[in-house]
Amino acid sequence: PCLKITGARHNNLQNIDVQIPLCAFTVVTGVSGSGKSSLINDILYNSLARKLHRAQTVPAPHDSILGIEHINKVIRVDQRPLGNSPASNPATYTGLFELIRKLYAQLPEAKIRGYTARRFSFNASGGRCDDCDGNGKLVVEMHFLPDVWVQCDTCHGKRYNPETLIVRYHGYSIADVLEMPCEKALELFGKIPKIRRILQTLCDVGLGYLQLGQSAATLSGGEAQRVKLAAELARPDTGQTLYLLDEPTTGLHFEDLRKLLDVLNRLVDLGNSVVVIEHNLDIIKSADWIIDMGPEAGEEGGQVVTCGTPEQVVAYTKQVTKANPKRLPHSFTGDVLRGVLQAGPYQKRKVYDFAKELRERPDDLEISQIGRDQKMPWEIDGRLWHTQNRVSRQGESCRWDGNILEQIVNKIEDHGSFSATDWNNRSVVEISATKKSDGWFFHALTNEPWLLKLKFRTAAKTFQREKLVEQVGMTPLNDMHELPVYGTDRRVKCHSLRGPWQEIELRVHSLSEIDKPEFWQMLDNAVAGFRKITEKKQFNPEDVMPWKVLGKRWHISRKGFPIGRRPVWPLEVLEDLLDLLADAAPQGQLLWNNQQVVHLLVPTQKEPWATLHTKRVAGIELALTGPPGQFTLGRIAGLGEDRKLVSGDLDVVKLQFRTPENIQHADLETFLQAHLAAVENAAAAV
Repeated sequence: PCLKITGARHNNLQNIDVQIPLCAFTVVTGVSGSGKSSLINDILYNSLARKLHRAQTVPAPHDSILGIEHINKVIRVDQRPLGNSPASNPATYTGLFELIRKLYAQLPEAKIRGYTARRFSFNASGGRCDDCDGNGKLVVEMHFLPDVWVQCDTCHGKRYNPETLIVRYHGYSIADVLEMPCEKALELFGKIPKIRRILQTLCDVGLGYLQLGQSAATLSGGEAQRVKLAAELARPDTGQTLYLLDEPTTGLHFEDLRKLLDVLNRLVDLGNSVVVIEHNLDIIKSADWIIDMGPEAGEEGGQVVTCGTPEQVVAYTKQVTKANPKRLPHSFTGDVLRGVLQAGPYQKRKVYDFAKELRERPDDLEISQIGRDQKMPWEIDGRLWHTQNRVSRQGESCRWDGNILEQIVNKIEDHGSFSATDWNNRSVVEISATKKSDGWFFHALTNEPWLLKLKFRTAAKTFQREKLVEQVGMTPLNDMHELPVYGTDRRVKCHSLRGPWQEIELRVHSLSEIDKPEFWQMLDNAVAGFRKITEKKQFNPEDVMPWKVLGKRWHISRKGFPIGRRPVWPLEVLEDLLDLLADAAPQGQLLWNNQQVVHLLVPTQKEPWATLHTKRVAGIELALTGPPGQFTLGRIAGLGEDRKLVSGDLDVVKLQFRTPENIQHADLETFLQAHLAAVENAAAAV
């Protein structure tokens, strides 16, 4: 397969046709000004980005690009900076830092303090240094000069507050990790496959010396480009991607050049296509295919001088030497490439062993397994943790009276008819009905520093809000000057829940606030109301839902959309699409008993072949599920208003329709039949 650009006539391009082979490493060569960038960047990239990804790029003049159906996406890996602030760095750009934050949140010290992955982000308040907003530096505005960044005096460049830095993995805080070179970080996280893969890729592209948290503004153009390459390699890849690079070897050492070549060929080994604009002979001689532009620059360029393997380009040069030069354009690339090929022996490149990379090691651990074997205090003695040793979600000790929880739990347990109290959660104590499907009666949220939040679930209309506040209401927080929390209400709330339920919520600081007859009477009434519901046989509300009663009529009606919003698509769009699906799959079965989607089942596949989302304002969404690797994003580029391809164990093609013209597209019926045929063929092969 190949991409064919026809009628390229931008800048000095002379209305040329160019074929670019896919699943190959292609180098576009020629003197400066010969039309390389005009062809690859201005025409090829802008056109593909617009068609495949709905980018706002404007393609330069050309007639057409054929073969788009063979690719899923196009990615241009350029030398533009990753970002201009200290918050941008290799760890964040590659997605590595998100995994590291999850790992730190799994550590026992983090769990005890209630830290989530968010706590270890320097872009979110809570764990970062508030004086420098997690940058580690402060900006000094200079008059008539560029701004200057200086180290923060509070955190001394660490980015985080001291409470966050207490959590350590093998002795290293999260700030220490950001200061590590990739090579050292690879040793530290070598047993975590997801993290190891990204770090190994960064080292493979020659960035083992680079600090994970190094500011993107300090990276050279070549370093930024290689970080982008590493990010692409680290992502799950299904092949059929076109990568475009413009002179990636600028300023590289020979060893870095070798590593770059290995990475580019690795992309090709995955089934992708790589197109590089390049002058470096080491890259050119290693190409699978060369497109030589020229012969000269400016008005005397803009043509395809020759194309082929490096050996074929050299052979063309010999042919030009023997023939009349006026008939065949001269190839300067072939001239210099001849000596290079003669000087060096030919060596066959080894195909990258992806199976070895993905092979599990005996000591590999998932992030979720970190710290899993160590029991938490609430798992050892939950009652002791929640009533005496609890820690707030900010990592500080809780100041509310633990006797509140002791007294209330004892009182509820005296009533009987409840399951055993569940203390084995870090921040919630729960008492449920004897039958767990009836849900919980009591929740105590114990992770606030100054107030214990109590919730009781009872029958609807058991309490009236005004009377309840008057009965058990407490002093407003604004009048409790010893507490650093504020509020004007009396800390009692009464909510009506969905179905036959009512929820009572109280926020308490000391036992004396509730240790009075009015509160205990309220608790007894709440227990009685809960029993009234759980001991009464209830019908299932889902059985009378309109989508189950009406079926098809519900989905083709104008009901069920968000309140105040009407769909922008006419009803015949859905009706025509249903007819089209019925014609494509006459043996299929439509399921109408869902509120927002209609599934179409076919005999050859367990999962629904087609799913229609019928209650979206923007349009009808059709999702087709089938075997992986059968279709590309380019194949569906002209169908519907919006389109996506989600790859996995099964590929899901998503198309959105808004007008009858979308349904009447000539290729839609053909594509549905081809997709269903692929499903049937995959089932037959199994």
